[in-house]
Amino acid sequence: MGKAKKRILHKTNSNLYMTRESAVCKVSEIIRKSISDESKTVPALITLFGLSAEELSEAGVPYENLAALSGIVQ
Repeated sequence: MGKAKKRILHKTNSNLYMTRESAVCKVSEIIRKSISDESKTVPALITLFGLSAEELSEAGVPYENLAALSGIVQ
């Protein structure tokens, strides 16, 4: 993770530290469980960490959801 991302995450909440692996897990959990309250965080996490479709599919995100996110996912 780059310096800017670390600064942004630590600036917003000092207790929050997210790795790339935890971001992939969080995105897949939100998508699989269809949590509507946190649906706005999915595009933010994908673009912040530059997650790929391959990473998300390995984490268990269905193909239909990946196709819906095709504009965001690399």
